[in-house]
Amino acid sequence: MVDCVKREVPQVQNFIKSGNQFLKMVRSFIANSVRERKLLQDKGKAYFKEILHTILFYGNINRPRIEPEEIFDQREFQLLFSKYPDVFRKYNTHLPTRPPYTVLLDVVVEIMGRNVEKRRVLNCLLDLTKQMVVEFTDAKSSKCGNVFVSTVISYSYFRDVDVTNEKTDNYFGASLSCKGRQQRQIMIDILCCQTWHKDISLAVCIGNMNNTHAFLFPPKVHSRAFNIKPSAPSATPDNQHDLAVVGSASVQMPNSLEMSRTPRQLASLVPRAPSKRCLDMFPNIQHDPRPVVQQNPYWEYGNQAECESLNQLLCANQQIVLRLEFLISTTDKNQLQSELIGSKLTRLQGNLASLEFNMEHGLLFYDPSGI
Repeated sequence: MVDCVKREVPQVQNFIKSGNQFLKMVRSFIANSVRERKLLQDKGKAYFKEILHTILFYGNINRPRIEPEEIFDQREFQLLFSKYPDVFRKYNTHLPTRPPYTVLLDVVVEIMGRNVEKRRVLNCLLDLTKQMVVEFTDAKSSKCGNVFVSTVISYSYFRDVDVTNEKTDNYFGASLSCKGRQQRQIMIDILCCQTWHKDISLAVCIGNMNNTHAFLFPPKVHSRAFNIKPSAPSATPDNQHDLAVVGSASVQMPNSLEMSRTPRQLASLVPRAPSKRCLDMFPNIQHDPRPVVQQNPYWEYGNQAECESLNQLLCANQQIVLRLEFLISTTDKNQLQSELIGSKLTRLQGNLASLEFNMEHGLLFYDPSGI
């Protein structure tokens, strides 16, 4: 039975609205992409299950706790429960491996391809984001209108000027979409311990420990980031250079995105300089826009969209990994890495225990490809 008093809490209302709308739009987008043969059915199912599991997991570690049946109406809950029973069995015993918006970004890249014009990926993602905006009880709760939507998107690439002069594909990342201090720490620790390339995890850990960097990338690694901003219907881009990124009229989108828009659903991508946290971790990357002098931000290392895009870059390009220039010896690096990941695991377990997450069988991670 739904707790009606709890539903009156603005944070709970915002979570429920956000989760319901996010899942509705993702489900429609994936279904249309599968129908149009842009995405394999098994792949689409796994993506949706992963997003559904992560949102239910977030509800489970939220305070006050939000049960799955509170996010959906009765018919929708029963439909999803019967179709994806393992998600509902495991959301409170198995951990996700990445935030829901990061999974959505992966879906978009899978459909569009990494080697297409980057603006097509950004425009598709932005158009989806427009459909996820919800009206919050507390307008201060989110800058972009949905607690599961990331506020920053980035992409990175490498041009090998020293050897082949060839450019890699573009690799995309999103900032951490998670509310609550402990909940954010939990997701950062999961990413460091389970998901990210070990060298990105090391950079995040050393950043949090010493406010410095772990290694240098080879020359000519480029990064560009954008803020997702709400805007009025008459809003125009900040400059003509980014007109094609902000507007999506010239891009052929799947039918699932061709929906009527109201003023509150509009958003834009605004070029964003890297944060000081990003510069501390990755000091020799070429950024556009150029870095500006900033005070130390309040959030910890690991929230940045650049962490995810650079993680994708390293995972796909072993030749870049081999050319990283570390500040310590390999022996010291391995020992330090082990110690820092151990510290992350300790914090992860402590936060999960304090939020009464079921760890009876240890730390288990959800596999969306399972039955």
